[in-house]
Order: sequence, then structure tokens, then C-alpha cells
Amino acid sequence: MKKLTHTFDDLLSTVQLQSVDYATFRQQLSVLNISDTTGTFGVRSDIDTFIARVTKKDSDNRKELLELYCKKMYQILVTDAKTSLYEFYRRYGELLNPLEFYFDLPEGNCLQDDTFMGMTNSKYGRVCKNINFDDFYNTKKLYTNDSQYVFGLIKVMYENFHIRNSLCAPAFFDHIINTEDDYGQFWLDFWIGANKASIFNPYTFKSILDTQFTGDVLFSPCMGWNAYQFGFYNSNFNHMVATDVIPNVVDNANHLHSAYTRWKETDTFSQFFGSNKSVDFYLCPSEQLDARHNFIEKYSNRVDAVLFCPPYFDLEIYPGEEQSTISFPNYADWLTGYWEETVKLCAAVMKPGAKFGFIISNYRNFAKVDNNISQDMKSVVEKHLSFEKHLKVRWSGLSSGRQAHKQRDGNFEDLWIFVN
Repeated sequence: MKKLTHTFDDLLSTVQLQSVDYATFRQQLSVLNISDTTGTFGVRSDIDTFIARVTKKDSDNRKELLELYCKKMYQILVTDAKTSLYEFYRRYGELLNPLEFYFDLPEGNCLQDDTFMGMTNSKYGRVCKNINFDDFYNTKKLYTNDSQYVFGLIKVMYENFHIRNSLCAPAFFDHIINTEDDYGQFWLDFWIGANKASIFNPYTFKSILDTQFTGDVLFSPCMGWNAYQFGFYNSNFNHMVATDVIPNVVDNANHLHSAYTRWKETDTFSQFFGSNKSVDFYLCPSEQLDARHNFIEKYSNRVDAVLFCPPYFDLEIYPGEEQSTISFPNYADWLTGYWEETVKLCAAVMKPGAKFGFIISNYRNFAKVDNNISQDMKSVVEKHLSFEKHLKVRWSGLSSGRQAHKQRDGNFEDLWIFVN
């Protein structure tokens, strides 16, 4: 049976830690070129040249402290590399509880007035990062040649001693100089300069289902790093149909369901009070489901609810050879070829009165095209289903240009709900 959860040894097997003397390290330590768009992690300059160029003020003492900085970086990336890398894993990937813990979400919901508080019980999303660890942290942002995604930056830092320029900024420079054996601050600083994917909180998904949808059969046209599946297990729905184009996500979905079924067989409460849950999972683009799997005939008039957070066109570039932006790289073509075809598929299998919900927020794509993706996608759905209501999902109270998309645009996403 496939090992579902990810361990630190798995991470170690993908990052080649180096054993070099300080002189060699010192010669190789360099700063990445953040303007490089080749995807090759091009170097801007060696560390000495970079610091000499950026220290303009008399109050900036980075030049005088550079040797100490380099020795601390040698500690982080060479002499104590395994420990420092484990701190990354501990903070951003390690599963803190048994897998079964994540099958049992808290009761209640996170709806306040017209807004779902998306960070409520967010710890349950951690399991989705762990089981999808490699794919999740290899997700690129905005463009396929992104050189600032998490694993790319980690590998080039530990294997080549090439670091992002943000780690040399005055505040972060001081943090590194003051590093002892606790590498938590180092990873907080690293995190600010890394492009990262996002996980939809399973508890938020459950809350939306519980308060806005009823019925037996749920359809999700993508799997959201398996987060929707955990929400489904804690909802009143009994059958889930879902598809995705990332092979490991679909594989994980099937293994998760097997693990969930085994857990239910041994959990006393579930045996007496829980309902049986069944699933159908597909590895297929949603817009291709009918052509490849005769989907409409199979599920016609069976679906009570559709709920998912669709791709944001080209905001995140996921693994998998059939991503919607690969099939439809032009935005207008993507709206018709991917989005409208997916909506039409959903409408064709929904019962009369069934509801369709999707979560999205506006952003400007990498080409700086002045489109409002949330309104554009809503307009497409309105051609096939009747608009019912608009709610919001609120995420972190912080705001940063490099935050996951759930934390942009005023920290809100739109939840659009329609009726068949």
C-alpha cells in the first residue's frame, strides 16, 4: 500500500545537503537575480559584490558584519543543515497528529453574518500540505518559469548556496547574525520572499456545505489538494464525485478514502451515528469528463450540490500535464474552453433546484490584463444557472504581495451561489 503521509526523510531525499569547508562555501555564496525569468535561478552577484552595492548609508553596517553573516549562513546551510532544514519541515509540513485526527472536524461552522471566517480551525488543512508535500511546494506562481517557488529556492540555497536577496535585507541580515540554534526566524524571513500555493481550509468547506447546501450527492470539479474531501466526510452529504488533473492528488484521494473507511470501522461513534460515505474520483480535466467518461449520462439528475474553488487562470501553475492554462493559455479561450464547459457540465447533471457554488477573488494576471476574474466567471455562470446570493470568505488579516491568493484583495474571496 502506498505511504500516504510525508516524512522528513522524504524531504531529505530530494535536497542534496553539501559537506564543504568554509572557504569553499564562502566563495560560492551568492545572491539570486530576482529579475531572472528564465526559471534557471540565475545569480545576480557574489555576496561581497551585492553587499558593497547595497550598503549606501553610513548607518548600514552590513559590510563590517559580512564575515559574521557568512559564518552564520555556513552554520545554517552546511554544518547544521539537517537541523535547519528540519525546522522548515516542522513548521510547514510535519503532520502533528495521526491521520485519523483530520477525518473528524469540529462541530459547528464559521459563518458570521454574510462572511465565512476562513482561518477558523485552519490547522486541519495541514494534512493536505503533508500528503501533497512535493507537488504543493513545487507549485509555481503566475508563470511557468517562476524561480521563486518554495522548493526551487530551498534546493538552490542548500545545494548551490545561492540565496534570495531578501535574506540580505537589513532586518533579515540582523536576524541571521543573531541566529543561534533556533532557525524559526530564518524560515519566517525566507517565507516572505517565496511564492507559495494555498490550501482551502477543510473546515471552511464543511461550513459552506452545512449552511448553504443540502442533499446527498456533491460534485467538485477539482479536488483542492484533497481539502474538499475532508470537508465532505464531515458534512451531511453521502456521496462525493470529484475530478482533478494532478495525478498524485487523485491517487491520494483514493488512498484517503480507504484510510477513512478503515477508521470508521474502528471508531465507535461513527459506527453508531455516522453515515456511509462513498466516492467517485477521476483523473481528468473537468471540461473533458463527458467526452472521456460519459459523465452526463452517468450522473444526469443526480447531483444536489456543486462546490469548489476553481483555478485562478494563470495565478498558480500546478503540476500535471492537463492544467487548464496549458489547454487554454489565452484568458478569453480559458473562460470559454475551460470555465464555461465546466459550468455546462455541472448544469447538465444537477437536479432541479440544486445549487452551484464557487469561491474566487479578483486579481490581475501576469500579463497585467485589466480583467475582473471574479465578475467574468460569475457572468459565464449566469448564462446557464440562476444567481441566488453572494457571500464572502475572509482569510488572514495580513496583507502581502507574496501571500497566497486567499489573502489578497482585501483578504476576502467571493462565494457566488447559483440555482439550477
